Amino acid sequence: MDTSPATGQGNSQNAMHTTTAGMGTGTPQAHHAGYAPQAIPHPRQNAHPPQSQPPAGSGPTALLGLRSAIILMLGVLVGTGTGILTYIAQRNAATAILAGGGSFAGAVLFFHTIIAT
Repeated sequence: MDTSPATGQGNSQNAMHTTTAGMGTGTPQAHHAGYAPQAIPHPRQNAHPPQSQPPAGSGPTALLGLRSAIILMLGVLVGTGTGILTYIAQRNAATAILAGGGSFAGAVLFFHTIIAT
């Protein structure tokens, strides 16, 4: 079965092609030499959604993002709690500061890992 479009129309839907659909052979369609299949464009898959830029002259921007602020706040809370408990147990300020600093670093790494972006 051969179909041909009206001459002078550059519509890609009317491109000349020969089909074998009614024959039951399952062979692909044969197209003329100028035929090029068109791919369907897909939206880009980004890990992060696009961030809008604030209008010029709208004031200062945030120093930290919300996620960073939460992670650092939780790290400070864990470090402070560890430092206070260590000081109560040891009565040594240097040991309490070192324990609090170490637990702050560990807590920041931990919360950075488990809090989704």
